[in-house]
Amino acid sequence: MESTKLKDVITIQYITPENAEFTEKEGFLALRFRTPDGEEKDYPRVKLQRNFPNETPEEFVSVLDKEDEEIGVIRNVAELGEATAETIRRELARRYFIFTIRKILSVNQKFGYSQWKILTDEGEKEFTVRDTYRNFRKIGDDRATVSDVDGNRYEIPSLSGLDRASMKRIELYI
Repeated sequence: MESTKLKDVITIQYITPENAEFTEKEGFLALRFRTPDGEEKDYPRVKLQRNFPNETPEEFVSVLDKEDEEIGVIRNVAELGEATAETIRRELARRYFIFTIRKILSVNQKFGYSQWKILTDEGEKEFTVRDTYRNFRKIGDDRATVSDVDGNRYEIPSLSGLDRASMKRIELYI
């Protein structure tokens, strides 16, 4: 029986300053890319997707076309040069925007949903979470995220940094 190695089945095309040029056009991220065989391809609109969003947010970022097909992978955003890295960081920040929870004012559970009232850097917010046990995630020892019914994400950057009343309101989900 012949064994197949993963490297023979999957090839990763890395995006580098030598083979790619990112620009912003009409509010979208665009890419001019040179394939390994030297062909130039223009992608008027590309998306970025973090492959390891919590562990390495600026490493191994996939660049996808409008059909969500991977064009290539950015090994490390910083390797693209200062101006391009800033463009990529702005796009990632827009795509992965997340509210930062500073204080939890209330959490009320009813019929499988919980209604949250919080204080963020943007001010007071209210949102609803369906099945809180599944949509509240602890990341590492001291961080947590929660996703609401509309797909918005909220982060608690430091559970130990929350006041006692806030911790008491969420201790059931930790």
